[in-house]
Amino acid sequence: LHLMMLTVVCLLLVLSSASAANCPTNGPPSNATWRFTTSFPPGCNGTACSYFLGVRTNEDAQFLDFMMEGKADGWIAVGYTPNPGMPDADVFVCALIGAQVTILDTYDIPNTYSNVVDSSQDLCPSNMSSVNGRIRCVFSRAIKTNDMVQDKDLNQSYYQLNGWTDAPGSSLTLIAYHSRISTPMVSTSKLNPTTAVSAVSAGMASWDPLIRAHGILMIVTWPVLAVTGIFFAAWMKPALPKAEWFQVHRVLLLASLFLGCVAFLLAFVAKRGTRGLVSFVDPTTIAHFAIGIIVMALHILNPIISAFRCIPTHPRRWLFNLVHGTFIGLGVELLALTNVGIGLALFGSRLNLVTVASPLAVYLAYVAFLMTLIGALFFIYTVIAITTGSPPLGPSVLKPLLALIAPSSPVPTKTEVVIELADKDGVDTKTPPEKPPAKPPSKDAPLRWAGFAIFLVVMVPLMLAVIILIAAL
Repeated sequence: LHLMMLTVVCLLLVLSSASAANCPTNGPPSNATWRFTTSFPPGCNGTACSYFLGVRTNEDAQFLDFMMEGKADGWIAVGYTPNPGMPDADVFVCALIGAQVTILDTYDIPNTYSNVVDSSQDLCPSNMSSVNGRIRCVFSRAIKTNDMVQDKDLNQSYYQLNGWTDAPGSSLTLIAYHSRISTPMVSTSKLNPTTAVSAVSAGMASWDPLIRAHGILMIVTWPVLAVTGIFFAAWMKPALPKAEWFQVHRVLLLASLFLGCVAFLLAFVAKRGTRGLVSFVDPTTIAHFAIGIIVMALHILNPIISAFRCIPTHPRRWLFNLVHGTFIGLGVELLALTNVGIGLALFGSRLNLVTVASPLAVYLAYVAFLMTLIGALFFIYTVIAITTGSPPLGPSVLKPLLALIAPSSPVPTKTEVVIELADKDGVDTKTPPEKPPAKPPSKDAPLRWAGFAIFLVVMVPLMLAVIILIAAL
């Protein structure tokens, strides 16, 4: 790999020599004063900076001088792009390849995360060094360029991108897609490199407000509304025998469907005209995109299936329950909860969030609580069912198998039921059945309400915390 990199360096040096005619007579002096700077941490000086960029106009006013320095064992870079993201950026990379530091002119292809070395290397190096884990590149570049495909005229306004990596042995392929191993920054507004005169305000790469809204709505859709609707139907049904549980279940799941569709569309709107919906370089992004498509398709399909359900007493009702409740309902919920976690991992990766206060950490705490609560409740009632002979709680995939082994006879509907009575003269008469008495709530209804209250008391603050973190970070 090092031999290949050295070959690339030699080739670039040849290209640089070929373009030496388009370089200024003199590079920046060692005591140059920089017209504007960008540093991290902000306001740092010298070796206290993890990253420093200085820009000035050369003595030959047709050129700009740059000085990049940083604590890095891989590369440091600055880029200029019309959008606050990597694609379509003209990127200058100060790279440590083997034992040699070189400056490379690269380009990020629009609508992708792919970074390529510019075929025309029009950067003019003055001083390259690597000392005590810090690399430094001083170079110049013409303000106007003849390569309008892979280069940018530096007298226009762009977002400025700044990035570096401390990963030992890093190669240039990391510039194509980088997250936690590097620290990208983006200017808070556009600037003109030729005329900017003050320190550039930059922050860690942020997310589009529409993407934040997408994340917040998906949190409300799945961990809040959908989980509550499914849990309420499975857990509270015996305590609400008049089918009140069904009304709550239906309202919550339809609300989750509406918000989910809105959140789904927001992702498309946010990505319109920028870098595309998905990076096919990053497997995490691919997974989030693919699972999201599957989840939303099945989420839309499930209420359509429920509209054609058979009556509860139909002998094949178990098939509807299996498809609607277990395979699609529960299956989609598990996929969605997984995908929410992937989305929060992507969110934290962009912002370099690795603390316990990150949205992903709080979300994982919620999932752990949910699994523990449901597991404990179902275990308790399964033990009760075994010891008392009562049916176990919740749906079971064994029910269809039991129905096939011992199929029950068809149960007539209320309109078909008649009771034939023989009067004292031996004449049969058909009398409609009396309306059965209302079924009372189960004896364990207080315990079921207590379990649901525990769920709400823990779920609501945790999900509010995730939403606040997504909005604020």
